[in-house]
Amino acid sequence: MFDMVRHTLRQHRYKIAVGVPIAFLLASSLSLVRSSEEVCIVPDDNRYVQVNETVTLHVLADTTEPVNVIGATIVIPTDQVEVEAISRENSIIDLWAEEPMLSEDGSEVHFSGGILTSTGFLGGGRVLTIVVRPIAEGQADIRFKEVHMLAHDGTGMEVACGNGPILLSIRPETYPSPDVNGDKVVNLFDFGIVSARLFMTYERTYDLNLDGKVTIADIAVLISNMGSSNGHLASLAFNWTR
Repeated sequence: MFDMVRHTLRQHRYKIAVGVPIAFLLASSLSLVRSSEEVCIVPDDNRYVQVNETVTLHVLADTTEPVNVIGATIVIPTDQVEVEAISRENSIIDLWAEEPMLSEDGSEVHFSGGILTSTGFLGGGRVLTIVVRPIAEGQADIRFKEVHMLAHDGTGMEVACGNGPILLSIRPETYPSPDVNGDKVVNLFDFGIVSARLFMTYERTYDLNLDGKVTIADIAVLISNMGSSNGHLASLAFNWTR
């Protein structure tokens, strides 16, 4: 029975490599609609990182109407990452009402500030930079607890805005990245590459859980990292060491 299954998989390996992940890509694409006004967190490089790797995260604001106040509280999962530094360098904020500060327990970053130009702020720009160090493997959800923008129209009215958190995918030290082709996203192409390696000579690059072979378990690790950065596919998360 096992030999029959293996023969079928080998015979149709290219169809499997190309066809299976399409559903995942379609599901994740439904979550990519952005708000016109938004504060988001983006990595300097990519979100697929390893334990003890220094990760630089930029908090960015993007607005289609002028604003003059931006503030937020960012929640840090302290069991998985530690904040090492916070920088205001090159910030669009001119005057800080509440300077970026880490709470005593390290679980939140608070900030609030204003833009003093006569036209307010319009477009996209950096609010601050946070440097973190992953301390445990898994999915680290760095998110906003609250975000506010005030309109630069003389009323000081709250501007409705969205927020874009980031889900860091943290693997153990020295483990291969699920982004096997190095394009900073895990998608159909990575799935196809690893799927094809199921039936070829062993290469460590594709052994994502480092169990000495490339198997369905590595495909499961890959699938757990597919999707958008806000983790709509996080329910598929798979233990690296299984």
